[in-house]
Amino acid sequence: MIVRPLEPRDVDAVVVRVKERLGDDARRNPLLSSDFSTEHFSRALADALDQTWVADDAGRVVGHLYGALLESAEYGNGVWIGPDGVSFEDENQLAALYATAGATWIAKGAPEHYAWVFDDPSDTAPWYELGFARMHVRGVLALSEVRPHRFPPGYSVRLGGPDDLQLALILDGVLDEAQRQGPSFSISFAHASRAEDLLEALEDDEVHHYVVEYSGVGVAQCLTFPLDARRGSFDHTVHVSAVTVLPEHEHRGVARALIDHALNDAFAAGFHHVETNWRVTNRRASNFWVRYGFRPTYVRLHRTIGAG
Repeated sequence: MIVRPLEPRDVDAVVVRVKERLGDDARRNPLLSSDFSTEHFSRALADALDQTWVADDAGRVVGHLYGALLESAEYGNGVWIGPDGVSFEDENQLAALYATAGATWIAKGAPEHYAWVFDDPSDTAPWYELGFARMHVRGVLALSEVRPHRFPPGYSVRLGGPDDLQLALILDGVLDEAQRQGPSFSISFAHASRAEDLLEALEDDEVHHYVVEYSGVGVAQCLTFPLDARRGSFDHTVHVSAVTVLPEHEHRGVARALIDHALNDAFAAGFHHVETNWRVTNRRASNFWVRYGFRPTYVRLHRTIGAG
């Protein structure tokens, strides 16, 4: 077996491999969509011949690997491997693909490597052998009914907007500080949103900013927005993020009532699924989302070159 750059003659074989694997993911987890445009994916591969590697076993394509080079203030200069960016038949093939591709990524100044992998031990184990670790979980919930919610006495909810920028920044800072505490210890990069980025979100008509008030003062928030098309996600999916409650107002049912309210709005607007992500080391967040009903689909694995 050899690892070499993708060639035009390999495209059809890679498309077949990816379509089969994503279909298998959807069969194992009904919260994943099996929708897959072979034509669109073929064009994407053809445009990325010099960024994709294949494992060739006596002229037969037995695996492939593609990673998008991206720079991020939060996640550093890194490579992102999507659910459709990799296929292999055994761990040695993945190791060989990663050895070649990884050396190229490192040479291009990208030491942070991320991969979205189906969240099952048989799928994640080969990556653990390469030094990757679990970082974030993508959770999905089907929306099929109105969710009952009741805020504690004295609390109310409203839609926010650009005028709530300072409140949003304060609550975003609270969330950032929580991520820096143990056991997450997420201190390598800045996670708090920049004011201009947050203002842009609050000014976006598709973004809903929900603010919970207590005696007229903002104490909690969350954001929802339509999810862009991405592999494994259904159409008509809403994303929920930035869920934050001031510490002195925690453990009163505020967060659950807030999410109920936001998802009822999404359900009424025609959304069928909702997604969110949580850091695996943030045990409070993980326990909250799982208790609420979200189920893991993919897990984001991460490795920093030179970190161990």
